[in-house]
Amino acid sequence: MTISLGVAIAIFFVISIRQWLPPQIRIWQIMVAGAVILLVLGQISPTNAFKAIDWNVVGYLFGVFSVASALYDSGLPHTISQKIAGSSAALGRTLFLFMVLVSVTSIVLTNDAAAVIGTPIALSIAIAFRIRPAIPLIALCAIVTVASMMSPVGNPQNILIVADGHFDNPIGAFVLWLTVPTVLSLAFAFVWLLFCLKTEQSSTEGSGTLPEPTKQLAWPAYLSTGLLAVLVAGDSLLLSRFPDLNIPLGYISLIACAPVYLFSPQRVNLFKEVDWHTLIFFVAMFVVTGAVLQSGALQSMLGPWQQRLDEPLVVTTIGFWASQLFSNVPVVEIYLNLMNEGNVPTLMLLAAMSTLAGNLFIISAASNVIIVQQAEKFGAEPFTFWQFTRLVLPITIVSIAVSYAWVVWVMPELVSLTN
Repeated sequence: MTISLGVAIAIFFVISIRQWLPPQIRIWQIMVAGAVILLVLGQISPTNAFKAIDWNVVGYLFGVFSVASALYDSGLPHTISQKIAGSSAALGRTLFLFMVLVSVTSIVLTNDAAAVIGTPIALSIAIAFRIRPAIPLIALCAIVTVASMMSPVGNPQNILIVADGHFDNPIGAFVLWLTVPTVLSLAFAFVWLLFCLKTEQSSTEGSGTLPEPTKQLAWPAYLSTGLLAVLVAGDSLLLSRFPDLNIPLGYISLIACAPVYLFSPQRVNLFKEVDWHTLIFFVAMFVVTGAVLQSGALQSMLGPWQQRLDEPLVVTTIGFWASQLFSNVPVVEIYLNLMNEGNVPTLMLLAAMSTLAGNLFIISAASNVIIVQQAEKFGAEPFTFWQFTRLVLPITIVSIAVSYAWVVWVMPELVSLTN
């Protein structure tokens, strides 16, 4: 085992026991400590650490956080929360509307954006139904992960797969291959999460409030949100016709958030309210994964499997389990580089398994970490590591089984019949 891999495993372990550590210790601090250790031990040079950071992802998150802060300041999350979780609203109806809202946001704006926008709404639902925030927040994690699977821009790893250039029509391919397993998985998630929420509602009482928005000059926030949606969807459509015209999401996000900083009177406060801790977490995470990849640990672990990367069981095993330790984005990037030639079924299975891997541990998906950090930013107590795993495990098992069966067995038969 290399030192880099050992440090990565140690980070995973410390985050898993964080609930027993002093409350002042945050996830981002643990990741930063790991990155600093690797730099001090010379496992990665400062130059290579800088190169390992995906500044495109960091720029995208900065823009999304800016837009989300402006939306919160506009009062939109409060308005939505009041409409879907009012005093006369039933819990089932509220959960259904919440799932529709964050699913559409994930499909159009990526799961990270849905995580940021959905966190205050999830907290409002907890307040409205007097339950602990942990359950609605975990529900948000599960929903944004599953829903993002069917969109070519639903998450960063899907974007990487599309950018690899194997699709004439990325939107059509993802919709054709992954809509059915996404819908079936969300249907099961609704039933399971409703059961969990009702159990929680009958056994505990929640309380708390969210900071009141200023509601000053909301149109820059709405304009930025619309720009982000149009530019992300437009980029995907253009990519299907002009594969070489790949505009990084980081640039798109920075352009979209420009109206917020140009026209909002709260621009300074909004800049301060950006979730800098989460951005620091991602910078440190890229340094840690960069050190692990530089050490060759993942390549050594693959061994003879490198010749079988197009086999469904290998795709599923590596896409799911490697994502738990190295995060799904770098795993997909390496997988694409190691594959000789990726066909559509293989790439669709890789997209599904690497995405659904996020519904096992907190650090398996960026959106989970974002939700934890956002909840702490609002002063709420988020879920623990093992509480998250225990609640999402049934959703994970069902969604993995449904997606594998559909992509490996059902869709190839349907395609052969139509041909």
